[in-house]
Amino acid sequence: MTQDEYVESLQRKFETHFNIENGIEIFGEKVDVHAKFCNVSGRTFITKNDVIDRCENYEYCYIKKVNIVTEDVVASFGQFLKKIVDECIDPGKDHMSTYVTGVIIGNSINENARKVIHKYCYSKAYSFYLRGWCDVRFICIGINNNEVISNKAAKHVQKVYQITP
Repeated sequence: MTQDEYVESLQRKFETHFNIENGIEIFGEKVDVHAKFCNVSGRTFITKNDVIDRCENYEYCYIKKVNIVTEDVVASFGQFLKKIVDECIDPGKDHMSTYVTGVIIGNSINENARKVIHKYCYSKAYSFYLRGWCDVRFICIGINNNEVISNKAAKHVQKVYQITP
């Protein structure tokens, strides 16, 4: 499987629930795929206009292709994800959670890069969790070895990114 075939398979998985943009540039970083998801749920009293409460959940997925995943690539992309959280996430009064998922797809993964990915951790609470929180998930895909490396926050979504024939 090539990187392009893998990206196409991810887009097919995402297309039912996510809005997908291809080939965009954010903060000077070229991203091959940007997928956005929003879920708004709430409780009403008698009519739909009598809202008791609502909660909003978001996920933003940034997918980048590189030849070889190195420590420098991981560090640079990790800083990019932190900048996304700090400057782009604007929680409103109904915000509950946001997940920023960064995916790097490479032909191979350097051993030092694996260590950096495993140690990567970034989350942010808004107004002492009254306006929700944001967690960053970091995933690296090695196409040649069919491997998926992730940080602790991304362990439970790792199956979605498994390489399937």
